[in-house]
Amino acid sequence: MQITFDQVSHIYGRGTPFERLALQDVSLTIPSGSFVGIIGQTGSGKSTLIQHLNGLLAPTSGRILLGDVEITPTRRLPHAKRREIGLVFQYPEHQLFEETVAKDVAFGPLNFDLPPDMVESRTRESLEIVGLDYEAVKDRSPFQLSGGQMRRVAIAGVLALQPKVLVLDEPTAGLDPAGRKAILEGIYRIHREQRLTTLLVTHSMEEAARYADYLLVMAGGQVALEGTPQDVFQQADLLKQLSLDVPETVAMVSRLNQLLPDSEHLPLSLYREEELIGHLLERLSVPKER
Repeated sequence: MQITFDQVSHIYGRGTPFERLALQDVSLTIPSGSFVGIIGQTGSGKSTLIQHLNGLLAPTSGRILLGDVEITPTRRLPHAKRREIGLVFQYPEHQLFEETVAKDVAFGPLNFDLPPDMVESRTRESLEIVGLDYEAVKDRSPFQLSGGQMRRVAIAGVLALQPKVLVLDEPTAGLDPAGRKAILEGIYRIHREQRLTTLLVTHSMEEAARYADYLLVMAGGQVALEGTPQDVFQQADLLKQLSLDVPETVAMVSRLNQLLPDSEHLPLSLYREEELIGHLLERLSVPKER
């Protein structure tokens, strides 16, 4: 599903002493099937931006196109369309509330009046997609699981609605490195297999570099920078002005290129860790001509 923001602004507390402009004239297009990383400091507008996608917020001005559906200040997202937009909040395990894992994952589909046999099928499939064995966990309390497993259950609950767009707001916050990688690898696999349009809000440039094919950098309620990871990471000075930094891989390539002659510079496109390591190993294994 293609997503378009057309001069979208959002004001919290409009007309009150607490009025605050959170988004200002944001215009952007996210192609269907892309994986977009949304980066920015706290208060930059990232969460406000994504909460417009499933109807939690309405634009104060401008319009949003979700496929062929238009959202405006007076036209809200139809209820039937909301299940096409899966939103996973930060610390999604805090949204768990049912007595068993199966009931929690099934809650969304039941709320949209799907037949019981379809609900069970989707519950089983969604749990297996996130790497949990249905028979092993379906009757367990979600609160008896580990933090990483609870987060997987919460994500499964969103996937059970079979969304066309998956929106994730810091889904790995508070997890250890192994847990973060496991969650994100699973999300990336789901994105590819189901051909979703995926938006990932993250503070980690490393996560953005590894998974996203397009980046939006937010600052002051506006899109300060956008483009492919390679394009964005080349704007190191601008990123520093925004209190952001390039991934460690990009910084390493930059440092190495300062030491190498121009003819041997490393490509700036080597921003994924495994690609950089592979390129360096290949170089080291090829003897220089005399």
